[in-house]
Parts: sequence; structure tokens; C-alpha cells
Amino acid sequence: MAAKIKCPNCGSSEIGKGKLSGYAAIHPVGKVLSMGSTIIVDVCTECGLIIQMKAEKPHRFKNTVWR
Repeated sequence: MAAKIKCPNCGSSEIGKGKLSGYAAIHPVGKVLSMGSTIIVDVCTECGLIIQMKAEKPHRFKNTVWR
């Protein structure tokens, strides 16, 4: 069972999920032609604070070369 997320700003446990749209995606460093991944966010439905952001497809970032 997943842990219940609480908003650190207002204390609400009413958390929604969202997806950044348009050109909002992250791409691996050093992989020019990579598809990257959409960004998924957890947002407090009471005060609007974005609590965390995650890559929808994190496996696309394996073996990334950092410079």
C-alpha cells in the first residue's frame, strides 16, 4: 500500500496527479535523439503546491553520460 502524501504547505492530504503538457518533457543528457519522458506531478488540491515531479518513463534515463 502506498504511503499517504501530505502537503507540507497546508497539511492537506487531498493530493491530485497531473501531467505537464505542451513541450514540457525532460530528455537525457548526452542522448541527442532520445524520446525523453513526460513529467508527472503530485499537486495539493487545496493550496496548489506542487509537491513532487517525476519522469513518467524513468527507464529512458539509464546509461546517461553526464559531463
